Amino acid sequence: MAEDKSKELHEEDEVKEDEVLDNNDETQDDQQSKIDELTSKLDEMENKFLRSQAEIQNIQNHAKKEQTNLIKYEGQKLVTELLPIIDNLQRALSVKVDDESGKQLKTGVQMVTDHLIKALKNNGVEEIQSLNQPFDPQFHQAVQTIDADENNPKDTVVQVLQPGYLLKDRVLRPAMVVVAQ
Repeated sequence: MAEDKSKELHEEDEVKEDEVLDNNDETQDDQQSKIDELTSKLDEMENKFLRSQAEIQNIQNHAKKEQTNLIKYEGQKLVTELLPIIDNLQRALSVKVDDESGKQLKTGVQMVTDHLIKALKNNGVEEIQSLNQPFDPQFHQAVQTIDADENNPKDTVVQVLQPGYLLKDRVLRPAMVVVAQ
């Protein structure tokens, strides 16, 4: 009988030991799943952090480029408003005058025009050279065409109706031209 009781107690201890081992396995599985979950969250946060850093760098680069362009093309609005004035001064210079006062006035207009053009050149504004050049829609606006012949090759600018201008490498106004077709 004592042996039976001892055997029973031993069997109960083994069952309790198995239960403890099973509980340890479950606890380890729970802990491993929590570790895996936290690791995945950490990876996700690191990824978000790296993306945020890259986005900040892109914004900074874009801002630098924008600032550079602002500095490079700072006078664009003023120059664009001055172009019609240059056109009018050049039209005034194309008028023929016969009397002495008209010639003096024309000389004064020529001086003003020259000073204005020089000031624009000093600030990066250049007239687009178009006459007898191949037609380029980036720099020219064709407002009329004529038939091509031996004097006027096909797709060539044969007359400039209104000059075009560049500010550094940017077209302020395309030249209005007549093109041979």
